[in-house]
Amino acid sequence: MTAQSNITLFSILCLTVILSACSHNFVSHKHYLQSKGLNPEQTTGSFEHCKGYGCKTISAISLSEQEWNAIEKHFSPQPQNAQQERQSIAVSIAEFEKIVGQKTGTSNDVWGTFQSLGQGQLDCVDESTNTTIYLMLLEQNNLLKYHTTSAPDTRLPLIHGGRWPHQTATIIETQTQEKYVVDSWFHNNAEPAEIVPLKTWKSGWKPNTSNDTIRPANNEAYANEKQISP
Repeated sequence: MTAQSNITLFSILCLTVILSACSHNFVSHKHYLQSKGLNPEQTTGSFEHCKGYGCKTISAISLSEQEWNAIEKHFSPQPQNAQQERQSIAVSIAEFEKIVGQKTGTSNDVWGTFQSLGQGQLDCVDESTNTTIYLMLLEQNNLLKYHTTSAPDTRLPLIHGGRWPHQTATIIETQTQEKYVVDSWFHNNAEPAEIVPLKTWKSGWKPNTSNDTIRPANNEAYANEKQISP
């Protein structure tokens, strides 16, 4: 084994230990937010946004009626089943990111963690925390009929699949009680989130890649060809 391979393995082991120490079985998404020093009661008139890797920088955000309408429109007409609702969730997360990115300087956030560095870049903890808050707002405003918001979940490279520790927001389908991930980390800011079953994601799932750029693959949102507002 080369020296470079040893360094890479050591880095993975260190990151695994760090994230595993933060991997708790949270009772709820509100419990998770409290663990991050965030308000467990978020509203469209006042909610928090994380950036700076690991939620180091927290900003207070509010949405105007016009901005909320841009998000709400993705649930009109109302989804008729859980799959359709997941399609609406995926594109609404992109709409949130588009609107909030302009307020927080994160519009240029690119996929992954290390593709770009700087104040506008988010890691998976930032992404999953923000997405959890967005899901809360959707649920509070009665836009989710087939799902409830759950606490973020993690996968570790030595236990689950994947090369690096990773965290994602999650939802639970109310009828089946199956948990799905809502993972926006795989794409640039303001692109629809990936929504797949948690058990699939835990196995190391990621979208197909092409030309070193992660592109949408199995996301149900693309089957419906929904678009984000310009």
